[in-house]
Amino acid sequence: MKKHGDERDINRRRDHVSNLQDGPEWRKRRILPPANKTWPTCLIIAPTSVVPNWEREFQTWGYFEVGSYTGSKKERDDVLTDFKMGRLDVVLTTFDLARRDIAQLDDLAWSAVFVDEAHRVKNPKSKITLAYNQFECLCRFGLTGTAIQNSYMEAWTILDWTNPGRLGTSKQWKGYVVKPLMIGQSTSATEEERTKALTVAIIVRDKVLPQFFKRRTKDIIKDQLPIKTDEVVFCPLTPIQIAVYRRILNMNPVQNLVRKGENCDCGSREKRKDCCHPIEKGGVLKYMSILIKISNHLALILPAPNDSPEQILRNRELAEVAFPGQPIPKYGTAMLLPQYCGKWVVLDTLLKEWRKDRTNKVLIFTKSVKLLDMLEFHLNTNSYGFLKLDGSTKQSDRMPMIDRFHQDSDIFIFLISTLAGGTGLNLTGANKVVIFDPNWNPAHDLQAMDRAYRFGQTRDVFVYRLLGAGSIEELIYARQLYKQQQMAIGYQASVQTRYFSGVQGDTSRQGELFGIKNIFKLHEDTLATKMAIEKATIMELDWALAHLSSSKSKKSAKSKADDWVHEADSKSGKEEADLRGLSALLFDDEPPEVSDDNDIHKTLSAIGVKYSHRNDDVLLPSRIEEERSRTALKAKRKRAVAKKLKSEGNQSTPQQSKTSEPQWPPRRKHHKAPLSPRSKLASRQMALIELGMINSPADLPAFAQSFSRNSSEEQNEILARLDEHVRGRS
Repeated sequence: MKKHGDERDINRRRDHVSNLQDGPEWRKRRILPPANKTWPTCLIIAPTSVVPNWEREFQTWGYFEVGSYTGSKKERDDVLTDFKMGRLDVVLTTFDLARRDIAQLDDLAWSAVFVDEAHRVKNPKSKITLAYNQFECLCRFGLTGTAIQNSYMEAWTILDWTNPGRLGTSKQWKGYVVKPLMIGQSTSATEEERTKALTVAIIVRDKVLPQFFKRRTKDIIKDQLPIKTDEVVFCPLTPIQIAVYRRILNMNPVQNLVRKGENCDCGSREKRKDCCHPIEKGGVLKYMSILIKISNHLALILPAPNDSPEQILRNRELAEVAFPGQPIPKYGTAMLLPQYCGKWVVLDTLLKEWRKDRTNKVLIFTKSVKLLDMLEFHLNTNSYGFLKLDGSTKQSDRMPMIDRFHQDSDIFIFLISTLAGGTGLNLTGANKVVIFDPNWNPAHDLQAMDRAYRFGQTRDVFVYRLLGAGSIEELIYARQLYKQQQMAIGYQASVQTRYFSGVQGDTSRQGELFGIKNIFKLHEDTLATKMAIEKATIMELDWALAHLSSSKSKKSAKSKADDWVHEADSKSGKEEADLRGLSALLFDDEPPEVSDDNDIHKTLSAIGVKYSHRNDDVLLPSRIEEERSRTALKAKRKRAVAKKLKSEGNQSTPQQSKTSEPQWPPRRKHHKAPLSPRSKLASRQMALIELGMINSPADLPAFAQSFSRNSSEEQNEILARLDEHVRGRS
């Protein structure tokens, strides 16, 4: 029996069940065939707020018998009864209900199980993942925009749930995929480690993921979307914030954490943590949370009227450390003082600039409910029209609020809790987005800004992420960059610039990203992220100046890519076969430049912001790293061929002639030997200054970043000009 796809399908299942109940099997034994005997069935597990959307879409786009496994126990039991009798095509439920009632759901006659927002099953040891692995139905689908959020292991967990056992064990995935990719991402990786990482990334992209993973990005509809500018603003901490931050770092419990591995100063030769300086249980999260609060607003560590008695006691003790020898500031007064929040000056400046155009609408996201209340107070003080959505906002009130934001011209700002409203909302009426505080998980911030930048948006969207410069928030953002690079490598085998030496999960290679010492550190006079980016781009430029030749034929990008494919295809052996398809990522088109938003950069500079950059620029594939990888791969093949020839030569007969063939054409004595990489680097660097491309070595960081964003042809032209100048000088 087939479905018709029209009105004839209405009550199709119920009528079919009624007919079956007239049959002998039901009359004699009260037995009906499985629910999916005639037509397929489906279980859909989704976030609570999205379940009504699924139900509405089924009603809009087809004729399905749908039951919602939500509500009271009686309502849920009625839905299960209807399904078991074959009256339902689809059952919808929430994550928590599916986990809690897995014993009632796992062995039912499902033809397929769908999990919406499947990244919820990214942790193999979580209760949700363990429960969902009990489903007897092996036809499983996971829907997510972020299969890789924090590590490559998350992708394995999700794919292993949808395809049990097909990708090997977690230990095998970690050894063959995770470890080489993470080591190869480090600035300290050797050429061998970089080559291996690229090989693994290409195999994952071309041979593994296509079997289990279908990915669609906004690139499909980018011609229908405006431009999004994602600006990261490093907001200077105020002097009072810096002083308080320093006092917290100097607290004994924090120093015990930082120095726990050192020998105790009592002379016992024991580690400090095992002797006179025991560490506080849960201290890392506790003091990390305190530093995050200080980075945002000092009032967050003060006793507040709505705090519980325990919170008031803790905050009073903390405030006594933060403000020694002076009266503790009052919470209500501290909220108003700009010297307690360096970000407020930046946000206030942005809002005043944007308010000049009455068509602008702004989304402000923060993950702190208390900070949301403070921002609400500030906006009221400045007479801005705004709405606020947090976890306490009823589901029934959300759509009316969204409609009002879009329709009411007096509503300028929408204050939103990142966790409560960072997903599922359509807010295309906004064209400015502020992420007030970064999240350790970059997916949360990306999903938040995409409330405005989505299908239906008609205006360019400008996103501003505010970070406390030099604080733990800068480390959080650096970790976000690291994780976003993992996404690009895992999904696309993108060759990324290596900014950091740290390797996730490797205690011997923590670098500047990982470990307690990096968490409890304050960069007062330096911008660690800026320095890491500049150092990485200069290293790439140095390699390009030392190794890239300017004498290559100027083929089109497509021709070069085709040559690379042909070269890969012509090689024999398992390793070379795994490298086919590398050309797909070698010659990306240059992204369009976006003009500054009403000279915002000048405005920010005027209020003391020393540095900002565009997040997407930092995550662009590196053409220099691509060329370096190609060079390393060719050198590796060349060594393999030489080794093979040497092995064959050793097995040849003694009578075989060992005299080499004469070189042709013969080398002329007046020909100069090519410059060594070191000499080429020095001569080209000098030419940069002599040609006026830079005024001094201090200009190298800016030139390096500009050079890295140039196309291959533009880079070749610059190198040709440098070489021509060097030849003329000699």
